[in-house]
Amino acid sequence: MVLRAVAHRRVVSRQRGGIGRARVTLCFVAPLFFAPTSAVRGEAANTNAITYSEEQALKGHDLYNEHCASCHGAALEGQGSLPLSGATFKARWADDHHSVDDLFYIIRTLMPYGQPATLSKHEYVDIIAYILMVNGYPAGAEPLASDPRILRRMTIKGQQP
Repeated sequence: MVLRAVAHRRVVSRQRGGIGRARVTLCFVAPLFFAPTSAVRGEAANTNAITYSEEQALKGHDLYNEHCASCHGAALEGQGSLPLSGATFKARWADDHHSVDDLFYIIRTLMPYGQPATLSKHEYVDIIAYILMVNGYPAGAEPLASDPRILRRMTIKGQQP
């Protein structure tokens, strides 16, 4: 439909002697026509694939021990706060409706308790990689991104991948 409109405009433009204007229009319309389809294909390919690296999770382990373990327990069992592993984690997060970005947002805006948003985005993402590792999600070659747009496409599944 867009190409038909562009072709029509080109014919009308030629009749008026404005071939240059038709070329300019085509230069602006063509990228708009093709960009959404490639973006959708890229999104579909990445949907649901949770990726983090083992190295990242190990960094997250150290950060977790320093900033989180006093409330959530050394083994994420939830000493004085909610557990971040096991049945409680699965019931709260691994329901096929929450994304990694949902978890990232909550942790980044509320934790550490009394001092929210005091770590860098990369440190929060490293901690999330550690939480995912403890909950049985396998490590891959690529580290977990800190870009919320990418994290939104990663759904936390109830069944281990």
